[in-house]
Amino acid sequence: MSLSNGWRPIRPVILAGGAGTRLWPLSTAARPKHLLPLLGTQSLFEETLTRFGDGFAPPMIVANQAQEADLRALAPDGAQLLLEPMKRDSAAAIALAAVVADEGELLLICPSDHHIAEPDGFRAAIERARPEAEAGRIVTFGIEPDHPSTGFGYIAAGAGEGVRPVVRFVEKPPVERAEAMLAEGGHYWNAGIFLASAGTWRDELQAFAPEILKSAREAAEQAVADGPVLRIDAEAFARSPSQSIDYAVMEHSERVSVVPVSMGWSDIGSWQALVDASIGDADGNALHDGVLALDCRGNLVRSNGPKVALIGVEGLVVVATHDAVLVMRPDQAQRVREASDWYDREKAR
Repeated sequence: MSLSNGWRPIRPVILAGGAGTRLWPLSTAARPKHLLPLLGTQSLFEETLTRFGDGFAPPMIVANQAQEADLRALAPDGAQLLLEPMKRDSAAAIALAAVVADEGELLLICPSDHHIAEPDGFRAAIERARPEAEAGRIVTFGIEPDHPSTGFGYIAAGAGEGVRPVVRFVEKPPVERAEAMLAEGGHYWNAGIFLASAGTWRDELQAFAPEILKSAREAAEQAVADGPVLRIDAEAFARSPSQSIDYAVMEHSERVSVVPVSMGWSDIGSWQALVDASIGDADGNALHDGVLALDCRGNLVRSNGPKVALIGVEGLVVVATHDAVLVMRPDQAQRVREASDWYDREKAR
């Protein structure tokens, strides 16, 4: 599907600075989840790149400088790589992209580590969002919820059909409130995907997060170019406050709209999310090579080294690396950070 329609091509801005520690021990700071093939043979980063073809400009990738070698090897021709010297969260990353891009350029902000099973639905939603973005709005993509999740933030939309103004953003709710929002309708999961012009981003950052914009502008002005790579100045970038774009801009701006979309989306934000997104065998087991499962049902097993054998167990997540093994029930996925922290303490002893 072409998205240009005679307009200037949209530039994807792929945010690749996360660590993905909720998928420990497979995902680590040195090898975060967007570089891992969790749902097939491609990494989540490669999956993200494949969504953008004809009608899109070459992507801009904002990433941690520690991942330069991996990302340069995977980036397509024409891609620009902005290397952050340290993590300053999504507002600073988007500010960097906005000051580097041309003012009128439409920037599609996308995380690098999400899964979209129906990319045609995503591209159709981009088509619907584009006129609003051209008119100076920030359009966020609201995922049609299929259950009352307590793990996502929500977007409350105004009345009407199609692209609508955002009434408010809702923090991750307790289950009772999530159920009430689904029953009421007009509430969508916040996927962290946005379409707006670079100029709109600059205006709204100046209005609500001027220190972030100032640091990004100085860091980009003092950056060192190396072919397609822009090495962001560390001293200037370190002065940026560390905030998500939701806190810094979205919750304050009056120029935000939402386009509802159903596209088989998952943030793969936990082992439970990966269980939900995986396709199992006849017994419901999602297994990789090097795994034996005898009389087992509903297990997810990942290993990047040791052979793993399961016998007579059900409903487990088993993850093995060269130096750590995790065994748990999927409903305990939110406690993985405790295990990751313990592991770090053990290594430091």
